[in-house]
Amino acid sequence: MIAATLVLGAALAVGTPDSGLVARVESLLVIGQLAEARRVAEAAMRRDPDDPAALLALGRTYLEWPVIGRFRAWRLFEDAARRAPDDPEPRYWQMQTGRRLGGVDGERLTRDGFFKLLDLSPEYRDMWDIWERLYRGPGHRRKAEAILAAHTDPASRLRRAVLLIELERYEAADSVLAALTARDGDNVRILALRAQAAFEAGRLEEGERLYWYAVDRAHADTTDLLWRQIAAIASPEEEVQYYVAPPDGRAALFRGFWARREPDLATPTNERLAEHFQRLRTARRDFALLFPSSRFHRSVEARARVAGLGAALLERLAGFYVNGRLPGHSRVEDEVQAAGVGVDVRDLPEPDSVTRYVRYGFDGRGLLYLRFGAPEQRLVSVGEGLDVEAWRYRVEGRPVTFGMVRGTAWGGRGEAGGDFVLFPTSRTEVHNAIVMLERDESALRADLQVEAWFAFFRAADPQLARLGYLDIVIRPSADSAAVAMWDLADQEIVRVRGAVPLTVTLAEGVYRIGADIRTDRGRGRLRDHFETPSIGSGWLAISSLLAGITADTAPGRSAMAALMPADRVIVREGRPLTLFAEVYDLPADRGMVRYDVTYTFAPRGRGDRVTLTFPRARPAGPTLIERLVVQPGLVPAGVYRLTLSVHDRVLGITSRSVALDLTLR
Repeated sequence: MIAATLVLGAALAVGTPDSGLVARVESLLVIGQLAEARRVAEAAMRRDPDDPAALLALGRTYLEWPVIGRFRAWRLFEDAARRAPDDPEPRYWQMQTGRRLGGVDGERLTRDGFFKLLDLSPEYRDMWDIWERLYRGPGHRRKAEAILAAHTDPASRLRRAVLLIELERYEAADSVLAALTARDGDNVRILALRAQAAFEAGRLEEGERLYWYAVDRAHADTTDLLWRQIAAIASPEEEVQYYVAPPDGRAALFRGFWARREPDLATPTNERLAEHFQRLRTARRDFALLFPSSRFHRSVEARARVAGLGAALLERLAGFYVNGRLPGHSRVEDEVQAAGVGVDVRDLPEPDSVTRYVRYGFDGRGLLYLRFGAPEQRLVSVGEGLDVEAWRYRVEGRPVTFGMVRGTAWGGRGEAGGDFVLFPTSRTEVHNAIVMLERDESALRADLQVEAWFAFFRAADPQLARLGYLDIVIRPSADSAAVAMWDLADQEIVRVRGAVPLTVTLAEGVYRIGADIRTDRGRGRLRDHFETPSIGSGWLAISSLLAGITADTAPGRSAMAALMPADRVIVREGRPLTLFAEVYDLPADRGMVRYDVTYTFAPRGRGDRVTLTFPRARPAGPTLIERLVVQPGLVPAGVYRLTLSVHDRVLGITSRSVALDLTLR
């Protein structure tokens, strides 16, 4: 599982509640009085050299002592553990000693302390947070799982299920989780893990059902398990939204998270959700971080040493780099430019006290794989003291290459090794890497460009019209499509699919829209925002304009919407052009409305403006149909912005419609 952030200060401030000596020493350590803490602990040792509390207090003191104290602290904690074999506190501080040492030796000592502590007290303090910041190979996981098998409490069983999933022993994990479900079937953590096991095992329908069942109970997820399952693909904005959201708002947050990523609105399932957990399985197996304790992950100075590998990386990957600049911008780029450190690994600022690699437990390849899947092309070059890789993707039609180098550890002769980290070598690569690490994409490619227009009308239902609802006609560039609308809180409002044009009824406001099409040439995907115009009941207003070629002398709204092409390019071939709009709430005088309409064809470039004005007098009504047939030759071929204005002659009010960009051929 993805590691949660560990705050060492909180661990230091706890101490052993039933030991006054340790509490006193701990208070001195907190305020930096090392010499006094050592004096107190050594005095206690002289009184009773076998007192576990004294051994623990002196070990805590030496752990804080500069340079020389850590191995002596380890031995003191070992002595305390022998004298108090049932007390988990000495084993916990052995884990902390290993973490302070760092490197391969420190990791080994931390794991040793962890396994001994696991046998004593499987949920002691933040031991699992520390575990998740260590390298955990299959053998380590098997050992931890075997220890937990002897513990029957629910928390230990749940931890064991996590390890079984990570070991890809899904049937065993299902068995453990089924037993827990029998006791607490609505537990959000049990549901989330059952969903993950099902997804990773390929049982996609079951996984999705269980996942949404867990999301409905996200308010009860006090361990942030649901979030940690997906944090590695979240954007910085989504991370902030999660941590500021109240518990009762988290279910909507998760639904919005996946709604923004849904790759095919025409299917009943969200393919990106299942894809994420299957990618997670592969990344955990193939791209897990091998050296999480390396100084590289905690020190800008250590990362500066890696910066010197840029020239060798460029030489090794000469000819493979092909880079287009991805659209978009991140605020992180402004920080990078202000820092002015050059183009290297330091140009990817880290969001925490440790790198994003440690934060999520994956190397650079794993971070890319989780977000974008397997690369289109992959170059591997090993040997000569330097291992490099380059991954190439095609994103929004642009080739994007990412160079990576093993650079988190160094051999005795100065050769680079360790884990692969992203290594930009130009400003374009810096930009692309920052943007790619803030977004993600499904493997379901959508390479077709989707043309679409929206037309807004007052709702045909009078009751909805009085409440400010609109009928929105959507015409994507295909014979059929699937369309969904979300509000700005990513709550899905409506989803329709079928022959175009499609019509939905919504209140006035700002929405996010998704439209997916499929043709014999492939798949197209549109994701955008739009704001409805204000054409509510009670004042003079005009709908959107529709245009098309028809022999019908009185076409209605639906017929006109079906005639207008998605790209708004109309080929006349000597036939008249028909225009259509609806006019609302014209003031009446003795049962009649009198007004002037003006159609303006403003050329987008060279050409003459064409203005057509007509007086109208009609029986009053809440909605009047405005049609105009433009005969051939009246408006030359060209690209125009067409507007319709209505001037009421009763009260002297003028209203103008939303403009329509139109190409006449």
